Amino acid sequence: MELTVITLDAVDAAAVRNADGARIVDLLWTAAARGERLEHISVQAGRPGRLHLGMFTVATGERTARSTALAICRRAMATYPLLGGWRIAAAPPLRPTPLSADLLSMTQEEHP
Repeated sequence: MELTVITLDAVDAAAVRNADGARIVDLLWTAAARGERLEHISVQAGRPGRLHLGMFTVATGERTARSTALAICRRAMATYPLLGGWRIAAAPPLRPTPLSADLLSMTQEEHP
């Protein structure tokens, strides 16, 4: 299982007002296909208008964990209007960061 961090930037003010980490987690789970082996998602607010998604996926022979996480994110953004006001800013390489109390996360066991 590998962590991919994807940063989203708001492209309009409504996106920031409507940012609900739990709802975003739900939409990403819904956008994931069973074979993509998504294991865990967390959403953390950065500076205003910025969200950091932590997506744990398992690489398959066909795709890397990173490409899978990006595909799920892009699919969710194209499908759900709540994510329409956001764009992918960056998908930086893994680096350790401290977890904060406002981190919203849900594992596969918690989210059927």
